[in-house]
Amino acid sequence: MKKLRYWFEFVFVSFFAWLIPLLPLPLLHGIAKLLGWIVYHLDRKSQAVALANLEAAFGEKYTSKERKLIARRSVQVFARSFLELFWTPRLNRENIDRYIRIADEEKFNNWFLLSKRGAIIVAVHFANFEWTAAQGGIRGYKGYVLMQRFKNDRLTPIFRRIREAAGQSSTTQEKSMVRFFKALKRGAPVGMLSDLTLKMSDPAVILRTFDGLHMRATMMPAALQQRTQCPIFPIFTLPEKGGYTFHVMDPIEYSPSASIQEISQACWDRWEALIREHPEQWLWSYKHWRYRAPVDSDRYPFYANRSELFDAEFNQMSVSRQTTGETRPDLEEKLKP
Repeated sequence: MKKLRYWFEFVFVSFFAWLIPLLPLPLLHGIAKLLGWIVYHLDRKSQAVALANLEAAFGEKYTSKERKLIARRSVQVFARSFLELFWTPRLNRENIDRYIRIADEEKFNNWFLLSKRGAIIVAVHFANFEWTAAQGGIRGYKGYVLMQRFKNDRLTPIFRRIREAAGQSSTTQEKSMVRFFKALKRGAPVGMLSDLTLKMSDPAVILRTFDGLHMRATMMPAALQQRTQCPIFPIFTLPEKGGYTFHVMDPIEYSPSASIQEISQACWDRWEALIREHPEQWLWSYKHWRYRAPVDSDRYPFYANRSELFDAEFNQMSVSRQTTGETRPDLEEKLKP
């Protein structure tokens, strides 16, 4: 039955990949809005996760009605991003400025030049994170992006082909750290999502988020920066009428004495400020907080569990001490100008 289901998934996604680029983009946006509304109301499990995440992160800042609105819009944003991914082959050098505009041309040009010497590009599940990477390749900024291998491996080449239509080279997670390290040494940029949470069997770093919720996330950007001294550039898109604006944050560059913990926390702090400003653009239906920390455990969403391994890692890394304001002056001293 699994083989049969995988085969039907492959046929459906293949047809989907052929059909979507034929549709006009405004129609696609309308479909995404309707599809997101339907999915939000029918997928009760994901809806419960999103609402629990919002309550855990913001407390009483938003009313129940406001949390539901943010959660629904978040699903609609993700639906739009997903459909626009399949529309990526329609983007090219001639029309890219019509759909994705540069917020700061000078900063973008400086970023472009610096990245030619090797850079670690990071994004999160925010707005259209797919086009955040795609527009760089279309504008001649070619590098390597990390993509997840699907359980149904027939789907992996389809999504690889779509993402590489923008000019980027994609690699799956197998030996990705080594591959990205070699790419950076050659002067090529690499890109990845930095808000991916990991199981205890995978190496990761524990981050302090939203005033005390601890997230176990990927350590790859910080580890690569520590080993190569290449700058980390957080990038993102924001929706506007008819398309998006592309933003480049100031680079994150730490001295060799900075730990992976410090670098990762500095990177997350940038994202959290952005998410607080535009909460509907982040993917709240994702299980961001899978483990309850041994402190403030009552704040966590219902799906979070206690883990002896997580507790041991939490205590070993001294997260509560390293990621508070008490150590912030020390971090600022290590931050390069």
